[in-house]
Amino acid sequence: MTVLTSLLALSTILSPQAPTDAVSLGRVFTKYEKLAYQVRSSLSAQSRMRGLQTWIPEDFDMNYDFTTFVDDMKADGIAVIHYQRPVIHQVVGETFDSPPKESDEKVDMNYRLTVSPINEILEAKDLNEKPSKSPTKGDSVYVHTVLAKKQTSLTGILAQFIGEVFRLSLFTGSFDSALDFAPKTPFDTVKVGDSWKRTVGYSPQKLQGKGNKQAVQRLDYTFTYKGVLDSEGKKVYRVEGSLDMKTDLADFINQLVGMKAEDTGLKKVPLTMKSTIEFDLDMKTRHTILAQAKTESGFALYVTDYPDDAVEEQKIKAHTTVRLMGDRVIPPAKKS
Repeated sequence: MTVLTSLLALSTILSPQAPTDAVSLGRVFTKYEKLAYQVRSSLSAQSRMRGLQTWIPEDFDMNYDFTTFVDDMKADGIAVIHYQRPVIHQVVGETFDSPPKESDEKVDMNYRLTVSPINEILEAKDLNEKPSKSPTKGDSVYVHTVLAKKQTSLTGILAQFIGEVFRLSLFTGSFDSALDFAPKTPFDTVKVGDSWKRTVGYSPQKLQGKGNKQAVQRLDYTFTYKGVLDSEGKKVYRVEGSLDMKTDLADFINQLVGMKAEDTGLKKVPLTMKSTIEFDLDMKTRHTILAQAKTESGFALYVTDYPDDAVEEQKIKAHTTVRLMGDRVIPPAKKS
């Protein structure tokens, strides 16, 4: 055996995964296992109105911790999980006329979830069983309700889709937009370079082969398995998610109301969102150890009276980090 052959053989033995090996990314839940996560998200926005040369900055942080506890296991690796997210800590950055403002919103999310190994939530039950009530100032529903009363139908439609993109930029909302149960992984094994898609929202987009016609279509992340990499001194499975969306809301709204731009006054409303997420998964359990998301998004509003000068613009940069802080199995206390 030559020296080169010996080195190649040794490299194969020491390597945790050869590049051609297919791996499963499905999570391995353990009964009575408790995971503690920390989520830290920051957003920097810049906006300006027509006639202003200076961009007005605004910073916003949203932080929370959450825990999951596996109460029971079902067939096919499906777990019954107790999920808790008690508080969201919000920080509104300093402005020209006010210092930073911090507040704690008691969300008291307390759910029993049925979760599959591919991070799909199959069932969700709110254990607090809150009675139905009018939205309060602490609810995101309240914000949308108040805005809707102040908006015309056209601006309401604009706000709906612009708000959807900004909601996705922070990754800290409900289960469908947050990274608490992510990434969504495929059923089948994957090799390095394999990709798959998962829907995270909806947005007006051009129909292929239909000219300028638009329709509300799925907003999909493309996930790609990158292989085994080093992450903070530990070997992990790396999965990368990406999304690149560009659309014009004016075309969609004008089409929706059956009018031309000259009638509605909407010339163009370019809306963009570009996002990447890196997930580091434990090679044994496939739990997310670390996730880092970066997003750039924005929009501009042009009207027919000023077709080349936006009457309103906003640009956003956001960064979200999810980190596993604790992992332990807590068996139930023995009965005396």
